[in-house]
Amino acid sequence: MQPSGWRRWPCLFASFCILAIAFSFGLFSLPAFYPVLIKQFGWSHAAAAAGGSIVLLLIGTFSPVVGWLVDRYSPKAVILGGVVTVAAALALLSTAQSLAQYYLFCVLLGVGTSAVSILPNSVLIAPWFERGRGSAVGLINAGIGMGGIAPLLATSQFGRRGAGGTFLYLALWMLIPFLLTAILIPRGNSRREMGLGGRATSGPGVSQLVRMPIFWVFGFSVFFAAHSMVAVQQHLVLYLRGQGVTPGRAALALSLAVWSSAPGKILSGAIADKFSARLGVLFSVLCIGLGISTLLATPAGSDTIFLFAAVFGLGYGGIFNATPTIVFEYFGTRGVGAVMGMFLIFFGLGTSSGGLLAGYLFDRTHAYAVPFSLDLALAATAMLLVLVSARQTRVATVASVSPASLGI
Repeated sequence: MQPSGWRRWPCLFASFCILAIAFSFGLFSLPAFYPVLIKQFGWSHAAAAAGGSIVLLLIGTFSPVVGWLVDRYSPKAVILGGVVTVAAALALLSTAQSLAQYYLFCVLLGVGTSAVSILPNSVLIAPWFERGRGSAVGLINAGIGMGGIAPLLATSQFGRRGAGGTFLYLALWMLIPFLLTAILIPRGNSRREMGLGGRATSGPGVSQLVRMPIFWVFGFSVFFAAHSMVAVQQHLVLYLRGQGVTPGRAALALSLAVWSSAPGKILSGAIADKFSARLGVLFSVLCIGLGISTLLATPAGSDTIFLFAAVFGLGYGGIFNATPTIVFEYFGTRGVGAVMGMFLIFFGLGTSSGGLLAGYLFDRTHAYAVPFSLDLALAATAMLLVLVSARQTRVATVASVSPASLGI
């Protein structure tokens, strides 16, 4: 049964805005702060970028806890707690005067961002869309692309407010997703409360999941893709500034990459609906590889840098879709918060290590060509894993996809 048509659209809109503001503002604005923090405190590139790596690490590694909380309570409760935590972390970052304080507050930001991430939002909306589920997930994740305004928004405030005031300014924006969550999202998440009826089959347990080839094949492909894409995203502003590009133009390139991720999410979701989640992942990894190749071959001052941003952004967005579309295709939509959390560990480890390793390699070589070339090789490895995964995923499909497992 399809739930009542009108009730799902407010949820879809709320999830879109949660990902556009609560998830994106803290995460995507941090790279714009790096040059300011480096100049103000004398930190190294790796030290500044480590803050973003901490946030990204927590988004993934805290996901099993978030998934358990979603299954135990409700997506709404988890999201409300996450929005409050993100606001508090941004406010505290405005007071940071040392690396220890900066890292501590980034830990808090990572916990909050994990609680408003694609996991609770995907679990929230998926049961409402028996058909076109991948497109629905892609649509709400497109909100992350709209959050690409964060670097430009932050950069526009530095001259007037400084780094501390800009963090506070971003924290105030969290009032919007908080009110939307409180007003538009239903209180519960059971099938009866949603008007779906029938029984739902929960996803596999952890011990069962780790014995499935699909877990490791897709997990490592997402790890390599996430590592390569975030290494470039986190260091793009630093790379362009180091090549003499103006702050506004560098921030625009980063924002364009994040904005392009919005159609990338929708397109990869449509591919997952029409064909398979595997092909959606393949499309995304291909775009990441093409984007990095363009970046390496393009002079930083050339307008072609914006072509890189557009192509790279399509793949960047699609990888955010990978985990929910894979989980929903093979394990259904109910009771899969913990399963999705396990998959997101790969995503979190990849995203957190990408920026950190790129900063370390730059500090040792004083050239971004080295880390970016490594990222291209890792994207190619991810593509190879997806290409050779056809047999394992076909077996997983036959074994796990059934009307009962899909909750229909």
